[in-house]
Amino acid sequence: MKFHFYYRNGCHLCEDMFQLIQPYQTSHHIELTLINIDKQASLQEKYGQMVPVLTDDKDIEICHYFFDKAGFEQRL
Repeated sequence: MKFHFYYRNGCHLCEDMFQLIQPYQTSHHIELTLINIDKQASLQEKYGQMVPVLTDDKDIEICHYFFDKAGFEQRL
């Protein structure tokens, strides 16, 4: 399963959510694409202050700000 993780550098919420997702990369063999929104103006406009944002491979939002373990596990 593939997921996208939208973040920005220096964001403590981003760091927290990433730490919670990492164990799933090994246990469930997920592919996590890391996308820094500050590298693309269109992503800055789309996500702004909503980061971190976790989406599935169809770019459907699973959660933002805080990790939604139940929502994430439903997508696995």
